[in-house]
Amino acid sequence: MEKRVSDILPARRDILRLGGYGLLGAFADQALMPIQARAAGKANPRGTARHTIVIELAGAISHLDTFDFKESAGTPKDLDVRQVRNGLYLSHRLFPELSQEMDKISIIRSLKSHEVVHFRGQYYTQAGRPLNPVQAPEIPSVGSVIASEFESQRRETDTFPAYVGCNLDTSGCGALSTGFLHPKHSVLDVNLKTGVGGASVDGEAMQVLEERYRLLSELDQALQASREARDRSFGAFRDFQASAHQILGDSRWPKAFRMTAEDRARYGENEVGLGSLLARNLVMADAGTRYVHIVHPDWDHHRNIFDHAAKSNHYIRCNEFDRAMANLLRDLSAAPSPRRTGATLLDETLVVMATEFGRTPGALNGVAGRHHYNLCYLSMFAGGGVKGGRIIGRTDADGAQVAETGWKYRKMQPRTENVYASIYSAMGIDWRKEITNTPSKRAYRYVDVLGATELVPDDEIAELFV
Repeated sequence: MEKRVSDILPARRDILRLGGYGLLGAFADQALMPIQARAAGKANPRGTARHTIVIELAGAISHLDTFDFKESAGTPKDLDVRQVRNGLYLSHRLFPELSQEMDKISIIRSLKSHEVVHFRGQYYTQAGRPLNPVQAPEIPSVGSVIASEFESQRRETDTFPAYVGCNLDTSGCGALSTGFLHPKHSVLDVNLKTGVGGASVDGEAMQVLEERYRLLSELDQALQASREARDRSFGAFRDFQASAHQILGDSRWPKAFRMTAEDRARYGENEVGLGSLLARNLVMADAGTRYVHIVHPDWDHHRNIFDHAAKSNHYIRCNEFDRAMANLLRDLSAAPSPRRTGATLLDETLVVMATEFGRTPGALNGVAGRHHYNLCYLSMFAGGGVKGGRIIGRTDADGAQVAETGWKYRKMQPRTENVYASIYSAMGIDWRKEITNTPSKRAYRYVDVLGATELVPDDEIAELFV
């Protein structure tokens, strides 16, 4: 009986979803039209980063128990809070590793969110703008925008997807589609917690694969004339086939998934640990991946936030994040840049901790937890041109209100929009660009000034860099 590739190579459908979200969710016809763009204002992107890694703490970290520490009636007795430097106090119990790396990290303490529920907040964190149900089908994720921006710079050797996600399927909103952008800019979402690595294709399997791909290409060419002026989404699907074929034939792909026992122990056998380890490997491979979005789930501790007996609590989640981010920063800062003499991969990689909002200040609630709170929360930045060791913004004694915004807009708190404007700037992207030929005919601005509840400055947080 004739062999198939699947007889030799196990299926990975539940693990690697190459562009499925973008292909099924995008405006197929519109996405294949040439993009019409214009500058909506003057922006001077910095271009200090080649890669960006976003670690999303889905469910919302408690800002006042962590990187904007405020002692209250809800503060546990075992946090072992120590002064790391002037203005920064950290729990050694929660962050023993990051306490040693804070010179690399700048903290923004003055953020405000439009959202206060998870689905909308996690959409906001992935799309860089609040959810508008009418317009949502045409809105791409930030990762897809970045992939689109760098499409023209891809080399023949860049076979890896420009946008890779880790555990986006665990987010309340899932992985967003490419919207009006071409489906080839979709995310490849990887769920490493299932214990799978990269598929290695060689020998007999590769021979069968190459033969099937050759026959598929010949069939596609023979049918090309009959498909003209019909459904152009066929072209998008062919792009996905070509991308999958490239990855399977690239020996660097399985290497990116090879994680030693020592590395797994350092980073942690959990979503954020394995995701950060994969992100490190993708950056080191230098094979085309420019943006990685890692979801670290289960931070929503309305109850038992510091209960040691609880299955999930801030002790567990903080320790997981602590090990993952600290070791990611250490490894990138120790790896030389392949392009710049004397520079490291951390110099070229922007690492961002993002979350959708904060948690209620003061004493713990009646079930020993903290509810959602959007009036102030935090984010963290390292590498990619960021000046480490800074604290931007200041909250009051309770962590309930912002006393100083810390940036040039003294009366307006920065938002998620400004976090992504800073990412775009570091990546060398004009964050004030707008696309005019969207399906709704409403211009899509990379950073939208029309927030859900009030106007937002369409600006980067320059204080991170200068």
